[in-house]
Amino acid sequence: MEKVISELPPSAYVIFVISLAVIYAVQRFGLWQGEKGSSVQSEKAQVAAVIVDPSALNRLSDEVGKLVSALGSLIEVGEELVRTETHMATELDRIREELRIQREINRRG
Repeated sequence: MEKVISELPPSAYVIFVISLAVIYAVQRFGLWQGEKGSSVQSEKAQVAAVIVDPSALNRLSDEVGKLVSALGSLIEVGEELVRTETHMATELDRIREELRIQREINRRG
């Protein structure tokens, strides 16, 4: 488990934290709105909280699935970007070394 966590790209950590922040904000905002209501509305809200529309939950589940899929694609793109940048850094190191060798040859010649 620790190996999986340590191999996650930084973008995955950022996305996870943002997701938690959104969930927390929605929860706190919902509670704040509930506290603003009167006691009569509070009783209605309790009844409404018990009676939940399953189709809304299903739509929400579908949307969460799409979000997870999009985040997976984003992570793949980020990993490909890291691989590309690593390759470019290696090539730039090789070019720098070749230029250093050329300067040394020219200096001695």
